[in-house]
Amino acid sequence: MMTRFIILVVGCLLFQTATSQDFHFSQYNENPLLVNPALAGSNHVMRGSIVYRTQWSAVATPYTSYGLSFESRFKASNWEKADAKRGMIFTKAKNRMAGGISIYNDKAGDAKMGTFAANLTYAMFFPLNKNSSISLGLQGGLVQRKMDGSNLIYGEQYNGYTYDVNMPSGEAYTRQSFMYGDVGSGIVYTFSRGERSVAANDQINAQVGFGAFHLTRPQQNFLNGESDRMYRKYVFHGNLLFGIPNTLMGIAPTWLVQMQGPSKEIMAGLMMKYYIKDNSKYTGNIKRWSIGVGANYRTGDAVITTLLVEFGKFAVGYSYDINVSKLANVSSGRGGSEITLRMMTPTAFLYQRRSKAMY
Repeated sequence: MMTRFIILVVGCLLFQTATSQDFHFSQYNENPLLVNPALAGSNHVMRGSIVYRTQWSAVATPYTSYGLSFESRFKASNWEKADAKRGMIFTKAKNRMAGGISIYNDKAGDAKMGTFAANLTYAMFFPLNKNSSISLGLQGGLVQRKMDGSNLIYGEQYNGYTYDVNMPSGEAYTRQSFMYGDVGSGIVYTFSRGERSVAANDQINAQVGFGAFHLTRPQQNFLNGESDRMYRKYVFHGNLLFGIPNTLMGIAPTWLVQMQGPSKEIMAGLMMKYYIKDNSKYTGNIKRWSIGVGANYRTGDAVITTLLVEFGKFAVGYSYDINVSKLANVSSGRGGSEITLRMMTPTAFLYQRRSKAMY
């Protein structure tokens, strides 16, 4: 099964080639299933999140996007080899698999141009050594696109003196909504090294990956006689979190590059974390609390300021895009605000006493 899965995912990634913009969030690390299917289950046993974003309220009818995602590892006891000094369970990890579900929706402009997408994601992980692994992911789902053309104004409806709503628009809309299937895949390398002691704060976590979306290039058209296929999207991404030894500080640089047809987006940034309360290394009852402050730059478009508060199993993130493009003359720098809520569970078997050794 593993061999077939590897062949399928790698084949999708090598299958080469937008008329429509994909879902777009500034806190991309809080929406991993939109970045790469292989990220499902890569950082937590179980993780759920919701996100809401609004933008361009200073320029036009606000664009709004929102969604939720849930991901979980399958048979989590196969994932961990707990600390031998604590006399915990040891497992021989053969089947490291994870899955996820995500639902996103957006609405844009006076035409209420909207996209609704529901996807299922499957990922499989292959350990390289005790600190690193490679994961492969597949994603598939259904997408509905819709619009309301009744609020639009067309040049053909100008009668020479004024706008006349009764004049034909000249546009041959055959439908105001349509559906299509969508497929994506990805690969991620993960390195994780925990703290060497309770308060050393010398952990390192790093990920780098490549994702590909819209592999079948689905048709996108509302008008008669048009053949408009969506460009494939390619995503390159990476993140790093490392603690400053013997301090309460952590540094988390991230980057993201997305390419879709003639369009390209490049983002890079840094977050500084201050740890208010540390994890309990032996009972699991006390979870780490932290406050993170950071900034990202989306080239040619915006500076993004971010605040992230993590408290135990929960986290709240808020970001604001400060527009620095030519549109700033109209928007006065006001871009968009975004809020995320996250809940996650720690490793379910990490603090369990040994019942029998499994090798």
